[in-house]
Amino acid sequence: MRIITVKNRLSAMFPVLVLTGIVLIGASGCSKKTASASAASDALTIRVGADSAAFSYQFRVAKKAGIFDKYHINAEISTFSYGIDTLNAALLGETDSAEAMDFAIASRFSESNKMRILATILISNPAGSRLYVRNDAIRAPGDIAGKRIGVQKATSNEYLWARFFEKWGIDKNTVNHVYLGSNAELLAAYLAKEIDAFWASSDIEKAVLEVPSSRSIGDYSLSGYVGKGYLLLDANFIAKNPEGTERFLKALDEATTFIAQHPDETAQYAYEDLKVPVDAARTWIGAYEYMVRLSQEDLDQIADVAKWSIENGLIKNRYDIRDFVDIKPLQNALPDRVTITN
Repeated sequence: MRIITVKNRLSAMFPVLVLTGIVLIGASGCSKKTASASAASDALTIRVGADSAAFSYQFRVAKKAGIFDKYHINAEISTFSYGIDTLNAALLGETDSAEAMDFAIASRFSESNKMRILATILISNPAGSRLYVRNDAIRAPGDIAGKRIGVQKATSNEYLWARFFEKWGIDKNTVNHVYLGSNAELLAAYLAKEIDAFWASSDIEKAVLEVPSSRSIGDYSLSGYVGKGYLLLDANFIAKNPEGTERFLKALDEATTFIAQHPDETAQYAYEDLKVPVDAARTWIGAYEYMVRLSQEDLDQIADVAKWSIENGLIKNRYDIRDFVDIKPLQNALPDRVTITN
């Protein structure tokens, strides 16, 4: 008679237990991988157009802090020089979303434009940019007449100068406009004495102040204009992905809160993405107020900018701004952020 002891029974069972454990662990691992792959495949891909400055921080924070992942958004961020460039790219079908200031938006709308304003996401701080001059003959705003100024054509900077001339009674034809494409080009022209004045954002102020005889004569308040920045999304994209569009807005709202609570981390993200020195990026954050909202005042500003620009020959197209606004996504995502009165 064969006697099976407890020890022998356990020895016999051990390989089975090990094999079972391996199978279970393997099944669990496969299950997790499958779930992860499923989540990734369910993520909504959005081609995001972002500028190379602080206007884009909400998108970069949402990407790098994992906020887009939380809302199942696969954001493919493409970087452009200015907001107007992101809008141009979207109009050409290169991106789905765009960010643009009021003047840029006002200059690009027409019957064929399929971009829709979803929210206001940024307001300039008047002190965020200052008018710097290096010509001793410029002591007051009116002295800009007859001088050379640096202008970023087709951006809100061009509109800013136009309102500045109006406020101080300067004939724009008496000013030599030197059109340049970026902050770096403006700074280089200033250093090379090719321009006498330009609006310098806070990220390059340190370099500007190192120029002999360079000084500021005031901030944006000199023009009476404070710019607002908006988020736009392709109308066809919204129609195909209504729920995903709402998640996109919620993610940007969470990123806005992150920027307010973690400015140092935000500056680090800006350095990683844009190679902006951390201290400059930190200063840049203070030049803007970030939000996700849409108010009647926000829409009126675009309409007012468009009206003034048409009357003064900067743009030609006339339109009703409400034809290019879609309030439904924000109403569904963050209903308390929409305050449209008419």
